[in-house]
Amino acid sequence: HQLKLSETEFAPLVDSQHRTERTMGGGGSELTRLTGGENCMLGIAAGMATKAINYPLLNWKNCSQQGIPISFKPNVVYRGLPMAMMNLGGTTGVQFGLTGAFQKLLKSQNMSPEMSTNGGAFLGGLASGVPCCLWELIMIQQQRTGGSILGTPAGIFAKYGPTGLMRGLTCTLGRESLFTLAMLGITPTIQQKLVNDYKLDATIGLGAGALIGSCFAATLTHPMDTIKTCMQGDMAGDKYSTVSKTGAKLVEEYGVVRGLFKGLSWRITLIATTFFLVNQFKGTLAPIMFPPPQEKAK
Repeated sequence: HQLKLSETEFAPLVDSQHRTERTMGGGGSELTRLTGGENCMLGIAAGMATKAINYPLLNWKNCSQQGIPISFKPNVVYRGLPMAMMNLGGTTGVQFGLTGAFQKLLKSQNMSPEMSTNGGAFLGGLASGVPCCLWELIMIQQQRTGGSILGTPAGIFAKYGPTGLMRGLTCTLGRESLFTLAMLGITPTIQQKLVNDYKLDATIGLGAGALIGSCFAATLTHPMDTIKTCMQGDMAGDKYSTVSKTGAKLVEEYGVVRGLFKGLSWRITLIATTFFLVNQFKGTLAPIMFPPPQEKAK
């Protein structure tokens, strides 16, 4: 016999599901529920809010990688913050929008929820590497010289041409694909497993997922991040020219671990807080910015 529920009987079940998704930070389901434009707007909001909180960690990570003394003076630590907020907000917006689109595409091909969630996150991150490369280049140059948001890219273009604006692109593409896989794929997947299978609190599950995902993403992508940061900090290529030569120079000067993994502890902390905050903001803001149909009707 088929069990049929009336609309009034079905509504509490839907409301319960939405409450569960909000409690869990949205899990991976929010991105497939929203449209591409809504995902993009949600990502921008979540990314900018996150970077406003953990920006000092990014500054100290970049200084550590480039061998620049770390400063705790607010006027130095927060130099480049507006560009960093635009960077993470814009990049996260692109990642949310494209990840949601790819997840829907993979889901339509009858892939498992885990495969569609993680595969979509990887592809969305790969595509987001292009704008992210430009925005991070501007931010790193601002951290070094203190230039303006518009004056910095204009100066780079005038001196190095259009290719100068894409310096470090290959490393950025590789890093962002694995980064987004961990942030929008692995982290919510682990959270959902811990909450559903082991009955852990949703916040604890998100924290555990963020920590595991950040260790995975940071360790695998840190050499690419270090090489990219050094190249973008040295636009003239006096010390760090190409990807291969920059990697070889770092290994020659510092060794494999100290050279390619400089600033890893800062980056693990940065990524862990980013994964946690982005997923938390995603789950908190999504039903507020774009209420599910059942909630709109109330």
